[in-house]
Amino acid sequence: MTCIVALEHKGLSYIGSDSFMGNANTRDITVRPKLFAKGERFVIGFAGSFRGAQLVEYGISFRKIKAKEDEESYLVTEVAKKIQQGFALARINFTNEDGNDSSDACFLMCVRGKVFLMQKDYSVVRSRNGFATLGAGQDCASGALSAMARTKLEPKEKLFRALSIAAELSPLVCDPFHIIEV
Repeated sequence: MTCIVALEHKGLSYIGSDSFMGNANTRDITVRPKLFAKGERFVIGFAGSFRGAQLVEYGISFRKIKAKEDEESYLVTEVAKKIQQGFALARINFTNEDGNDSSDACFLMCVRGKVFLMQKDYSVVRSRNGFATLGAGQDCASGALSAMARTKLEPKEKLFRALSIAAELSPLVCDPFHIIEV
């Protein structure tokens, strides 16, 4: 229950989160952003399991991306693989209806100016739209970012407005908002 937003702009990426913590019946505000750095020009935002995010932030290590290494290849072969293994060891994986590993966490990853989504099945994808969203407010935020795509607003302002619209329309999204340039 959250909203994570990220967008690409002129070789940089920007990522933002709300602060909602709870469910449909209970609302609280987390004391820290749902974003964390995992290296130089590598920031991760999360929706879903706080436990999964804590494991990725504090308990799972990845090697650094090599200078000329493709970002998607790195995320698939190093990051997603290590997260899947770490979740299995921590027993927070489950088997989905197709018999594949799955988790209760999704991640938006900004690596060297590019935005990628790691889905619950550990697949890694990048949108041609130059932005991605996650969580309960993702539909509202995606619509807002799409509507603002051709405006001259600064990237941080676009993310702030997308999060604000998601908070206005979804009871599972709230401020304060946190936005980082990567």
